[in-house]
Amino acid sequence: MAVRLVNLTDDELWRAIAHNTETLSALIDQQLEMNRHPGGVQTVLAHSNAQTVSALERQYRTYTAELRRRYP
Repeated sequence: MAVRLVNLTDDELWRAIAHNTETLSALIDQQLEMNRHPGGVQTVLAHSNAQTVSALERQYRTYTAELRRRYP
């Protein structure tokens, strides 16, 4: 991870969580739109979206774990 979590403020961690949530919502909207128009590109984008969702999930877990560590 590029930035050490201990160097982030609580507010920065919460903003990162909110950003991940917004990004995930956009990916879901994109997936729903792709489902309306099936085609070859759909498979490539679905794979890319799955990788992005996985990365967002890892970040979310890391951010929330740091907040839990700070506030047991």
